[in-house]
Amino acid sequence: MNAACRLTIALLCLTTAAVRADHWPRWRGPDGNAVSTEASLPLRWSRTENVRWSIEIPGEGSSSPIVWEDRVFVTSALDSGKRRIVHCLDRKNGKVLWSRELENKNPETASAVTGHAACTPATDGQHVVAWFANAGLVCYDFAGKQLWHKQLGEFDLDLGLATSPIIHRDRVILVCDHDGDRFTSFDSFLIALDVKTGKEVWKTERRGLFRSWSTPILVPRNDKLELVVNAQEELRGYDPETGKQLWRLPGLGQWVAPSPVFAQGLIFTASGKNGPLAAVKPGGLGEGEVKPVWRHDTGAAYVCSPLVVGDHLYVHTDAGILTCYEAKTGKTVYKERLEGKFSASAVAGDGKLYFINEAGTTLVIRAGQKFEVLAKNALGEYAVASPAIAQGDLFLRTETRLFCIGGRAPRKR
Repeated sequence: MNAACRLTIALLCLTTAAVRADHWPRWRGPDGNAVSTEASLPLRWSRTENVRWSIEIPGEGSSSPIVWEDRVFVTSALDSGKRRIVHCLDRKNGKVLWSRELENKNPETASAVTGHAACTPATDGQHVVAWFANAGLVCYDFAGKQLWHKQLGEFDLDLGLATSPIIHRDRVILVCDHDGDRFTSFDSFLIALDVKTGKEVWKTERRGLFRSWSTPILVPRNDKLELVVNAQEELRGYDPETGKQLWRLPGLGQWVAPSPVFAQGLIFTASGKNGPLAAVKPGGLGEGEVKPVWRHDTGAAYVCSPLVVGDHLYVHTDAGILTCYEAKTGKTVYKERLEGKFSASAVAGDGKLYFINEAGTTLVIRAGQKFEVLAKNALGEYAVASPAIAQGDLFLRTETRLFCIGGRAPRKR
């Protein structure tokens, strides 16, 4: 590796560390792994205890909140998806700073769980990008000014779309997998657009791939990065600069909602209801097939994404079965039942794992090889959105409200 490459990787690591400390800028946090490096995160709360603020969010939505410094962004939908909204809130008190609306007369099909505002927005500190399927991809600045709006087509997917955009350097990257061979004139595709203008940078067709609700991640490979996409029957690696496919891991399930996660030098992928769970190394070449480091044919979650903390991989199913594995070997450490039904993915930080069930109760589990419930915190309201962590606080979205749960004392700015 030459000096320029080493410098690039070093700067990337420093930037990621800085972003991770203060922000939660996309689905599952800065690197898509849902693990915060912060300390003094909240342990116990209720609808009134340790709540810094809560605010009603108009309409329906299962997207997760994102946070950048003193701004919180969240999306919702009204009139069965004919109106889509991006809300900007003050992180300190929950006050609505602005709301911007898109109209669309022909919303895509969506399930009751997914809804028409399932895709979590993304930000780089200057731009806020939100994906609303048939209503398009839209970008605002932090003052709420619309910078661009891009229509990408009319999509067909039985349960609606839930893949979230990510921002990589100056590009918005989005997976558009749908049942394109049934009622629409275009196949699934992967696309990158200029975050400043919305202009297409590259577009890669994904023929024959559909029924994916997974959000991609970026993982290091030598002196470069790979874009990893979890989808129907295959996990694939792409070059984020060109969109070229690099490798594929076959043998996944037919319906893929969990996002992949990267840790311990491995990519972990899950798919299908009680479907395959596997670990693979990045770095395949030439669109060739790669082999897993380890694989289980069953045990994967239908909806919830996996989580890696330290040496352990945690996978919890919609029925509440939590399994802890040795990340590097796939060996089972423990299997326990959590209370309730789950659609939200877990997050972690400060030695704690946070699992919120559909009844709105968050079970706080100690990270490690021994199963221990540290707390059970009920909000008493339906919840399917995944939590966000920023500046010591936990942000939880329920069916009607967004809660900011206090950890350490607020930092002065």
